Order: sequence, then structure tokens, then C-alpha cells
Amino acid sequence: MSSLSVPIPAAVPYALGRIDKLLAKIFAGAVAVLSIDVFRNGFAQLSFIHATGFLIYSSALVLSIIGALFSAFLFGNMKIWYRSFVFVTLLAMITWPAQVVDVGELPEHYKPYIWWAVGFASMAAAGAFKRTAAIVFLFVMPAVWLVVRLSPFGASESFFIALEDSLYSFLFSSSIAVLVMFLRHRASEVDSEFAALSQTRLERAFLDVIQLERIKVNSIVHDSVISSLDAAAGASSAEQREAAANQASEAIDRLEREFNRDPMARRQVSSQAYFESLKSAIERRSQFVAVKIKSQVDLEIPFEVAVGIAEATFQAVANSLEHAPTARVRKVVMTSSRSSIKLVVVDDGPGFRMSSVALNRLGIRVAIFERLRSLGVKANLNTAPGEGTAWMFDWEPS
Repeated sequence: MSSLSVPIPAAVPYALGRIDKLLAKIFAGAVAVLSIDVFRNGFAQLSFIHATGFLIYSSALVLSIIGALFSAFLFGNMKIWYRSFVFVTLLAMITWPAQVVDVGELPEHYKPYIWWAVGFASMAAAGAFKRTAAIVFLFVMPAVWLVVRLSPFGASESFFIALEDSLYSFLFSSSIAVLVMFLRHRASEVDSEFAALSQTRLERAFLDVIQLERIKVNSIVHDSVISSLDAAAGASSAEQREAAANQASEAIDRLEREFNRDPMARRQVSSQAYFESLKSAIERRSQFVAVKIKSQVDLEIPFEVAVGIAEATFQAVANSLEHAPTARVRKVVMTSSRSSIKLVVVDDGPGFRMSSVALNRLGIRVAIFERLRSLGVKANLNTAPGEGTAWMFDWEPS
């Protein structure tokens, strides 16, 4: 038997997405607190620097903080604000000579207020760029600071003190950035493992469907062969023997057709076999999901439709397990009638608002609604905060 390849949509990065959300909230909150030192020292140094330069930088920093807080806690898409912290602080260091009023007036061991932003701006590089670019910025930021401190515009600080500041900034930011990179890398591995496991389970489910179909057909063929043998054994007249011979010939033809049939080329599956296979796949995945079959009629389902509904069901179950871990009721009900098949995935978890689902979360929008719509399957979602979640997938033969 050839291997089955079932198409599934691109895996939704659940683990990486949760890590990124958590890190974004931590970073945004920490920056909002740490930036207080930037503003406090900036105001204290207004007698040495141009107020215009400080106003431009502080305004850009405030905008970045507000954007980071809204993105982290409401909208998602933090990358633009990570990059904003990096480039705004780097630009402030590069243009620092233009901000100093008179280098001769700078006190000994003067430390520009931008120093208090270098650390978190360097850490932001871990979320702003891919690994190689992030590592480059982890070195660039303290290196530029070292140049600023050694220059007359940084009060010509001694090399060892300036180097100590730069190394402190580098070690502090790089240690946290490396930890963040490790967490994101491990989360990506978990997502890849989950995607591979989902593919394997989906293939197993449809192999089960095909096998059940073969068993069903073979059972029918077996019955026809037995019936023809019984008819031949009981034939006592020429007409009965001719009828038994015709029945036996038909049974042989059916056996030959079944023997030559490629089960992988079958483009339809029966709803009963499909439900049983889907039930087994869901129960293998989690013991916390109750599955019930209410099959009144055995319909023929196009293979592509069966694949799409199975993918959507797995996605809905995965969403329930992830976002409603404390749900006391979690069940899947499969129903077939003369006119349709229907699958319902229900939990009594916290529910959610569809308007709060970020645009970059493709699991609901693409893997469920758009894919099923393209297959002629009606997909409905009933949910609200505090009212649980109910998915309904309904397909009617045309």
C-alpha cells in the first residue's frame, strides 16, 4: 500500500506565539519602568545639552513605549516597536555630538543620559531581528557607546571606565537576549514537533478510514460469494443452476474489481467509517475530549471535504485544549442525516471575542473558516467571554 499524503495548512506557531506574547508583555512593562531613569537624567542634564535634541529623543521614546504597551497587551505585532527602541537609541548615540552645547562645560565623569537606554535597546534587538542581525546589534550598541564615552562629547572618560560601562551593557543585554533566543528556538522546535505529529495523526486517521472502507466492501463481497455458493448448493433445476452461475460470475467479477482497486485512489469515504476513524484519532490525542457519534444515515463524503473537516476539527480541539485548559466539559459530537453531516466541538471554557483575535493568528481565519468555505462546508463559531465556545461544521451533498 502506498503512503498517504494528506495536505494540511501551515502549522500555527502556538508555542512560539505564546512565548512571544509573554516576552512582549515583560519587555513593554520593564521598558516603561526603566525609561524613568532616562527622563530623570535627561531633565537633570538640560543645562549641558540642547533641549530640542532631548525633546526629539524623549518624544520618540515615549511613542515607542506607548506603541509597545498597546501591541504587547492588545494588538500584537511587537517587531516594529522592538526595532524602534534599537534605532531611536542608536541614532541618539550617533548624533550625540550635535546635542551637547559646550564640551568644555561637561563635568568630570559626565555620563550622557542615553546610557540608561542602551541596555534595554540592545535587548530589543533579540525581538527585532533574526538571530544573526540581533547578535550584530548586541555588539554594535555597546561599541558605539564606548566611542561616545571616549570622545570629548562624553567628557573624554578614561578608557577603563568607558570599557567597564560598555562591557556591563553588553553582558547584561546579551545574557538576557541569549536566553530569549534559546526560548524562542525551543518553542519553534516544539511547534515543528507538533506539526509533524499532527500530520502523522491525520494520515493515520485517513488510513483508518480507507481500511474501514475496505473491510466494509470486503464484507459485502464475502456475503455475495457465500450467497452464490448457497444458491449453487441448493439448485435443483436448470433455471436455478443458471441463476446460481450468474450470481457466482457476478461475485467473481466483484472480487476481481476489489482486488484491482487502488484504495488510495478512492475519492469518497463513508460518513460512518469517517466518524469512527476521526473519533479514534481524537481519543488518541487527548483523554480530556468526549466523542459521540449520532449516525442515522451512511453518506458518501468527498475526500477533500473529509480532509478539510478533519483539519478544522483537530484545530478546534487544539484551540480548546490550549485556551480552555480548565474546561469541565469538552466534547465532539458527529451527526449524519439524509441531507447532511454535522460536527460540533464544544467546551465550557472562558470563551473569547473574535474581534480580539489578532490578524496574524491564521489558525481560525484560514485553517477553519476560509478553507471550509472553499470546500462548500458551513463553519460557524458561537463564543463570548464567559460563555464557552462551540464550533459547528455542516456539509450538505450537492
